[in-house]
Amino acid sequence: MIRARRLAAGLAWLAMLPGVAGAAVLELDFDAYGGGLALGHGTVAITVEGNRYDARLLAEASSWLGLFTNFRYGAEASGVIGTGALKPEQFRGERRLRRKLDVMALRYTAEGIEVRAEPPMSPEKAARVPVESRRGSADPLSVGAAVILAAARPGQACTGTYPVYDGRRRYDVIMTPRGREELPPSRYRLASGMAEVCSVTLHPVAGFQTDRDPSKFFARDTDRTATVWFAPAGPGGRAVPATVEVAMDSGTVLVQVVAVRERP
Repeated sequence: MIRARRLAAGLAWLAMLPGVAGAAVLELDFDAYGGGLALGHGTVAITVEGNRYDARLLAEASSWLGLFTNFRYGAEASGVIGTGALKPEQFRGERRLRRKLDVMALRYTAEGIEVRAEPPMSPEKAARVPVESRRGSADPLSVGAAVILAAARPGQACTGTYPVYDGRRRYDVIMTPRGREELPPSRYRLASGMAEVCSVTLHPVAGFQTDRDPSKFFARDTDRTATVWFAPAGPGGRAVPATVEVAMDSGTVLVQVVAVRERP
């Protein structure tokens, strides 16, 4: 399980929504750009009912890029919001690239994390993340949902370290506040105005290939960084990760939130 005081604080927005009877849904639509070109778009939806959460993500390549890659990624995760902790129960992700389909499924039990991959991983690859390194980790979608929900309270979204295990790699997501700054209006995103700025570091722990090109995103011993601007958007001025800027060796990728929906 992961520590989640930030998540518990972020869930206070549920009590402020009129007509909510123990459940609420938050949906964010986003677009991705690189080098001035549209790369893709998608939606993340988070449902909270009582002490349970359910998160879903769908992302796909833009129309022009899809002609060459046929890229599409879908994921879903669910679990329990415990006392001071987030307890994932299951995760499933499906990635399609050209004609290849990869599936990763995680199930959290008292004995540990069960992993099922299609195509199956070799015993060598499966052993790259030791069992002891997986303990206390969560899937990437559950961590993303925790951060998004925590943003409802100023100063709560950008703090702490989240241990992540995605079935192949184990890494830490380290979030550090960088103050506040004005986010100017843009036709490419929904939010503008005063934003909380957050520095995010992805720090490799285990499962990263030693022979991988260091310019690749998941290279061993190579930290990756991103910057997130949390700004008010949508009904009631709820703070969301309005802009995410990811530094890559080949350039910068920008993810912009273009729509926010909240409903009971």
